[in-house]
Amino acid sequence: MSTEIMINDIIQVVSFTVAEKSKKKGNYCVSIDQVKEIRIVDTVTKIPKSKSYVKGLMNLRGKIIPVLDVNSKLGLGETIISANSKQRILVTDVNNTLTGLLVDEVNDVIKISPKDIDDVPSNAFMDNNFFKGIVKIDGNIIMILDIEKFLTHSNNYTDNHNNSSNQIESNLKNSKNISEINGITPEIDELIKQEINK
Repeated sequence: MSTEIMINDIIQVVSFTVAEKSKKKGNYCVSIDQVKEIRIVDTVTKIPKSKSYVKGLMNLRGKIIPVLDVNSKLGLGETIISANSKQRILVTDVNNTLTGLLVDEVNDVIKISPKDIDDVPSNAFMDNNFFKGIVKIDGNIIMILDIEKFLTHSNNYTDNHNNSSNQIESNLKNSKNISEINGITPEIDELIKQEINK
């Protein structure tokens, strides 16, 4: 049985968008119960010799968590962080481990009926299959991300495990550029609260 929040056999997910280099948008979603919060992109400190999909580390109210580029991890190209954009960081909580997922835009909290979820074609992916299903909503195809698989294949963040990560973490905590990370927009915050409390 999957871990999505289900109310009367309805699955609740947070939908988001990532864009390829061609700017063609792709729609994805993750289970709402695995999203702890949604953050405006703030200071992200790079990790030396990190994997290409690792954007760096962020300070989440004193807790240091890694930030992964969903675009890059899916093989769609690198996301360039822009201050004047709709980019967000989904803070996921899987097995009591927090990880930030950088996406181009958070769209909505949507409800999906299990009967509307189609299987992912077995020959659709050459490498790791990070998806648990496909659903069509208002004519759009939305890929349901298997966040546990996605993060399981992302848990080695650097090419050299003997790097100075402790020093990076210490510097990040003490950085004068970080006072308090900005919260999510009030509209999305209220939407998430309403859906979780239903």
